[in-house]
Amino acid sequence: MKEINTILVDDNPDSREILTAFISYLPQINLIAELKDGEELLTYITSDAGEDVDLVLADIGMPKINGIEANKLCTKLRPELKFIFITGYEDFAVEAFTLSAIDYIVKPIEQERLYKGLKKAVNLINNEREKSKSISTTDKLIVKKGRTTFYIRFDTIYFIEKRGKDTVVHTKSGVYETLDSLEAIDSSLNDPSFFQTHRSYIVNLNNVLSVEASGKTYLIRFDGYPEVAHISKLKISQFQKMIK
Repeated sequence: MKEINTILVDDNPDSREILTAFISYLPQINLIAELKDGEELLTYITSDAGEDVDLVLADIGMPKINGIEANKLCTKLRPELKFIFITGYEDFAVEAFTLSAIDYIVKPIEQERLYKGLKKAVNLINNEREKSKSISTTDKLIVKKGRTTFYIRFDTIYFIEKRGKDTVVHTKSGVYETLDSLEAIDSSLNDPSFFQTHRSYIVNLNNVLSVEASGKTYLIRFDGYPEVAHISKLKISQFQKMIK
């Protein structure tokens, strides 16, 4: 099972030491950073490394940006990010749960109480991962662009094109660019309607309107869409058999 990438944020070094020691016994929790305040957390989440974070264990009473405000700022950027508050203050519990915190743990930190909260987090995150897998294995292509994930229905796709370092997905609702490789996307298209016509193109056969010769290659046109895909001469025979 994939680890839960976790950040610890607390201005108290003793608390960080205790939490780190407790977490070290849980192989499913991968502690990737220890930070001192909400400002450091926000900086981390907005960095490239922040894209890998699943869970934040945060104190509330911290300098610069407190834990509550840090939660609001971070989840605005990453709505799926999960928080557990671990604090010496009891009076923020109601507000914390209105922010959809997984748990609210009051110091002093007890090992079993921490493990109970982390178990809830692990179960929730893994359930969401399974739902995401279910979507990807039915009728949707999942592509990421920066911090945004797009869920694109197979039947809306005209074709997918490798363009420089990017891969471009042409659909009925718009064009989506991603750094995901064409090979990675091809492996997730578990649908016989998709056919790689060229080293740089994957085409949805259901949306093809016509094919025409153009020099040493062929052009594929789509109903109601101005852009064209290419098909190599080596693939034209197989293409014609598949589209019948």
